[in-house]
Amino acid sequence: MNTIDFTTKEQVIFFMMTTSISLSHYDYKFISNMQSLTHDKKQITTGQADLFDKLLHKYRKQFATNGYESNDLVKLPWKCVVVESLPKYTNANVDWDDSVNKLTIRVPFKKDFIATFRKEMTDGFPDGSADWVWNSERKRYESDPKTYSLKLAYEILPKFFTTVYHNEVKDIITELESTKVKYTDPTLIVEDGVYTVVNSNNVLDELLLNVTLDNTPKCLYRMSQLGIKVDESITQGDPELLFASSYIVECDIDEVDQWCNWLTNIKVENILLGRGSPSGARGEIKDGIFRECKDALNKNQFRLHMQKDLLNDYEEEDMHTLPVLVQFNSIVEPEQCHGINRNGKIIIITNGRPIKII
Repeated sequence: MNTIDFTTKEQVIFFMMTTSISLSHYDYKFISNMQSLTHDKKQITTGQADLFDKLLHKYRKQFATNGYESNDLVKLPWKCVVVESLPKYTNANVDWDDSVNKLTIRVPFKKDFIATFRKEMTDGFPDGSADWVWNSERKRYESDPKTYSLKLAYEILPKFFTTVYHNEVKDIITELESTKVKYTDPTLIVEDGVYTVVNSNNVLDELLLNVTLDNTPKCLYRMSQLGIKVDESITQGDPELLFASSYIVECDIDEVDQWCNWLTNIKVENILLGRGSPSGARGEIKDGIFRECKDALNKNQFRLHMQKDLLNDYEEEDMHTLPVLVQFNSIVEPEQCHGINRNGKIIIITNGRPIKII
């Protein structure tokens, strides 16, 4: 195999742009940009140089196929000038832009952060209350001034970057951090026998107008559907109250009769059989965990439906007509929790029985 005797990393960049190395879409864009910077501006930053070295190791197998060791390539010098990266390009910067009345985030490109940030927005704030939108023209995320948006940024950004807050946002964060807060999310608590939801908001306040707050399974079931946490002083480890107050729960097959009673107590009528349920002829199997679960549900007179059968005849205001999803594996998708296909609760059936080896 004929190999090129590389003397600089710029030569390696040129080699990576050929068909000899198969790059991912994002990596190709970065290497292409590096080629422009080293050729035209003849200057890169330490951050860009470090990322390039990581890519050399990432594609080490392809380099080896072409007769090169990634460790040797990392040791090559740069012909261009390498300058120290400025903090504004390596940190996450959260600010307030008066000109457009938006919260803003500027971050270096990082795939793991983008994936996590999008997932948290979808899972944690499905109603769009923490909707950060990427502004490609200004190269930043933007959001309307919402408490949840700032909360999401505050919780996620430090996991990936050194996070710097500026101007009014800095003042808000400084004030909040100086105040010890016991409850950071909407939470049902009880003080002197009086039940109340702390850290609420206008939307929740409106939804709770006609709701009697107490420690009954019916009330805690409602809290779970609204995304309101329940303080431990209310549930006190009671299995039924914990079941009612949790939107997603795991239930062992040996406790099926017990949680059927709990579902009856909160007036659930419709059950969707979801992931892991046999379909067609296989649904008529005579034994197994699915059969045991289905028999128990039938015995308790629940109306059973396969998940693909949409139930569109329930009243939006009546939580008890929402179907409860029962599934036999732990994968939960966002569309199962929100929108027209949402469920009142998701139950994941587990099997803690010991395996008998003959």
